[in-house]
Amino acid sequence: MLESLSKIALAAGFIGAGAKSFLSYYINGPKCEKWPLWFQVRRDAYVHVMKETSYAPLTDEQIEQLDFKKIAATERKGNIPGRELPRRLGQVKQSAIRAGEVPIDEELFSGTGPAESGLRQLTAEDRACEGMKREIPYEILVPKLMIKAANTEGKKKALFECAPLDGSRRVILYLHGGGYRYGSPASHRLLVGRIALRTGLRCVSVDYRLATPHPYPAQLHDAYIAFCYLLQQGFVPEDIVIAGDSAGGNLALILALLLRHTGVTKIRGLVLLSPWADLAVCRPSVEYNRPYDTLFAHPLTSPLGHARMYYAPGRKLSQEMLDDLAHPLVSPIGGDFKDFPPTLIQAGDKEVLYDEITQLHTNIRAANDSAHSSKYVYECYPDMIHVFHQVFDLPQTKAAFSSIGNFVRGL
Repeated sequence: MLESLSKIALAAGFIGAGAKSFLSYYINGPKCEKWPLWFQVRRDAYVHVMKETSYAPLTDEQIEQLDFKKIAATERKGNIPGRELPRRLGQVKQSAIRAGEVPIDEELFSGTGPAESGLRQLTAEDRACEGMKREIPYEILVPKLMIKAANTEGKKKALFECAPLDGSRRVILYLHGGGYRYGSPASHRLLVGRIALRTGLRCVSVDYRLATPHPYPAQLHDAYIAFCYLLQQGFVPEDIVIAGDSAGGNLALILALLLRHTGVTKIRGLVLLSPWADLAVCRPSVEYNRPYDTLFAHPLTSPLGHARMYYAPGRKLSQEMLDDLAHPLVSPIGGDFKDFPPTLIQAGDKEVLYDEITQLHTNIRAANDSAHSSKYVYECYPDMIHVFHQVFDLPQTKAAFSSIGNFVRGL
């Protein structure tokens, strides 16, 4: 009964916030010049619900009161719902990687700082697993035009196998966003399907483990296994474009840095959509874009913030943790980007991560010779918010997907 009343109150609040936003739009004009009415109303209603359902602010003095298993169960129950992929975009097939059957040399993890012990331990656990091997689910999304061009049943069947094709060896490894606590390939099908359609390439979208039940570096471990699985299936590094949004953009970056550490230097490229490059989330745009963005950036002082729930749930903040969070395999903004793969970064100038994303691009460009600067592209879309790519009816979103297609096809 109480749960039903709570849902009714939440729905009423959602409608009320939308109505208030509607009136404000016509009385005061849009909050941002390029926001249509429907976008502002939807954004304001969403932010209201997020505020009503977010955890109360806590400090480390109250950390013992937290039941992290209960929090994890609640987050799994409230995870982002899956979406069906329309046939006009393509088709999808679900499959899984048997982690223990992908050859991993754990000695290559030596010298990876805060990731090393976890990567070694997780690799050993997969190798020691007897009977049912741990599986990493993934989806392979095939664009409509590729399906249409397959003129035999055998060729159509091959499209949905995770292996290179005759005449089309390239593939996109996609890592979804969600703060490392939410999301799945199913929740991002419409976004990834549009990338597949615009690039003309198949996308392998990985269902990596989520925090809090699986803290860092479980996500990096799964992404690394997924990359090695593609190699095992016959792809070569030059065939593979790594892409991701938000936390998935962070994961794409730290995967690229880890791959270079292990000797893989020539991946095809990266596509980063509103990447979370610095887990500290402490730059000025956190405040000056707060009135516009839908992303809630919790300070590191909060034990329930995304960064700490991902990296070390239940641990109190310390100088050691701050040092770990600044490591390039956690916060890649400080990475060594010399001879980095070609990279496309897209963001909105109204997102709270705007300053760190801009700094990320500056750092990548600065690490490389000016003669190669055209390899590193930064597109900042006026008045757009965090991962605006999920709002499919905006003209800016359509332009962004078109640009992704042009970038990837030009690699």
